[in-house]
Amino acid sequence: MNYDHLLQRIPKDEGSFDPCFAFSVHKCGSTLMHSMIGAVCRRAKIPAVTVPDIMFNVGEIDNAWMTDTALLPIFQRNLIFYGFRNFPGIFASSDAKMDQRRFVLLVRDPRDALVSQYFSFGRKKASHAVPRENPDAFLKRINDLQETEIDQYVIAAAKPLDRKLREYRDGLNFDLGMLRRYEDIYFDKRTFLADIFSHFKIDVDPQIIAEVAQKHDIRPEKEDDSKHIRKGTPGDHREKLAPATIELLNDTFRDVGAYYGYAL
Repeated sequence: MNYDHLLQRIPKDEGSFDPCFAFSVHKCGSTLMHSMIGAVCRRAKIPAVTVPDIMFNVGEIDNAWMTDTALLPIFQRNLIFYGFRNFPGIFASSDAKMDQRRFVLLVRDPRDALVSQYFSFGRKKASHAVPRENPDAFLKRINDLQETEIDQYVIAAAKPLDRKLREYRDGLNFDLGMLRRYEDIYFDKRTFLADIFSHFKIDVDPQIIAEVAQKHDIRPEKEDDSKHIRKGTPGDHREKLAPATIELLNDTFRDVGAYYGYAL
């Protein structure tokens, strides 16, 4: 795979800190967190890069790069790496040194995440962003979707989400990690953002933190399923899913959900 487009976007200068990582999962507040981190880094001139977004925006939607060990040297540079919505396979290698890396991981009640995922990915009328370059493959994937009811969709999507959460649990050293939940970012973005950079041991002007948090503090007054931020409030699965579906999801996620602080 040719990575010229990626290498051109990697900052030439490095920070005076060890590599740091920001992880999440689709529909767990990931776009909001990564957007705020990126905004702070640009304003504070902190060297940072979002490899997943760069790859997505050039049309690499199959994520083959995530298993390519040729990219490992990039992730050893002293930068903030953000934009991750799953745990790349190359990070499971001991050469990635992930057991030595500080990170933040943002998660959400998996039942709410799956409901939100349905409105973004599970319908032809999807609200997900489209790659800036070569969008045809992504749009074809959306157009080829078989329309399903929400309960059918979330049941089918539960196992892949469970796998993503387990890969984070098993692949990261949580002694160096800061776990945050969707509720944290939804209700108090300023503290959430300040805590990230404090955990990374990077000093940032509090005014920058406050201004970025305020700009991103969007809370819909009413539900709009055509928007990326459709509703936002926690507990949405109780309104959208049948009781039998919720029970099935509880069984699926009970173990890993407890690890992340959700009693199902």
